[in-house]
Amino acid sequence: MNVANNNKPMNIIDMHVENYAPLSDGGPSNQEKQYYPYSHIGCDETGSGDFFGPLCVVACYIDERDYDWLASLNVRDPKLMTPQEVIEIAREIKDRLVYSLLILDNSHYNQMAVAGNNLANIKAKLYNQAVTNVMQKVAIKVDKKVVNQFVSPKTYYNYLKSEVIVVKDLSFEQKGEEQYFAIMCSSILSKYAFYQYFNNMSRSLKVKLPRGNTSSVVDHVAVSIAKKYGKKMLLKVTKTNMTNYKRIKDVI
Repeated sequence: MNVANNNKPMNIIDMHVENYAPLSDGGPSNQEKQYYPYSHIGCDETGSGDFFGPLCVVACYIDERDYDWLASLNVRDPKLMTPQEVIEIAREIKDRLVYSLLILDNSHYNQMAVAGNNLANIKAKLYNQAVTNVMQKVAIKVDKKVVNQFVSPKTYYNYLKSEVIVVKDLSFEQKGEEQYFAIMCSSILSKYAFYQYFNNMSRSLKVKLPRGNTSSVVDHVAVSIAKKYGKKMLLKVTKTNMTNYKRIKDVI
């Protein structure tokens, strides 16, 4: 999978994944509600707020015939699900739904950041590529294509002005994971992918990696990794445009 970066190809893993383990305790269950009932494509991501671990973006197509099946699985906003529930539902839906998963590892994420791309810019490029992939896989006209709004539509499309193919009829929504099955499923599948990659990183580094970027534990673990494996390792396992890296670079 390639994403353009100043006219240079940027390698991204495009794959289906399985065999995940939960990372944390769960949350409350959701109540029944009505969701958008027609065929649509949605897109969401996991990892943008994590100092460690990749950025995983998924776009997913939901057919009208999938609605009752997804409701029977109790697919809902992943924020209301435990990690184990995310894993179980992901395993149910991943072989039936049409979707595209893009995994941007931190090495390539950092290359894009050094080239002048901020997080929103990177997300826009990945969202556009994932939605394009799904449209090509479905090969029929899908009128509704929706993403959670993380920048204004004008800024989003400005980030894509150098791209060859741009999906120009997106709907930008607030809290789309509460309204659209395609965004919910994209979020579930992106979390599922992130869990496996993150756990594999932990095993490879022989350290329990923390989630997020705000805890002092995050900085402490990064410093210990640098001391054990060298500073260059952080270029592979962390997002160096985050403030965490600025705080610890003098220490290491």
